[in-house]
Amino acid sequence: MTISSNWHFMRILRAGIALWAIFEYTKTADWMILAIGGFFAVQAIFDIGCCGASGCATAPPPTRNGRDLSAQEIDYEEIK
Repeated sequence: MTISSNWHFMRILRAGIALWAIFEYTKTADWMILAIGGFFAVQAIFDIGCCGASGCATAPPPTRNGRDLSAQEIDYEEIK
């Protein structure tokens, strides 16, 4: 994962909020706004959000060897 790739709307928004909050800290010297800015900066830099490392973007279903796992047929066995 590189910092310079995969910039989407939410990542840019988080970076903008971080820059705004850090700029506000320089004007007001309020440590809480700096903490909020740091929180959003970490989210933007590492592309993490409410859903962990993958961010909040929806991803296609997982595949194994080029096959779609969501379309896999499941065989059930009745146990008596």
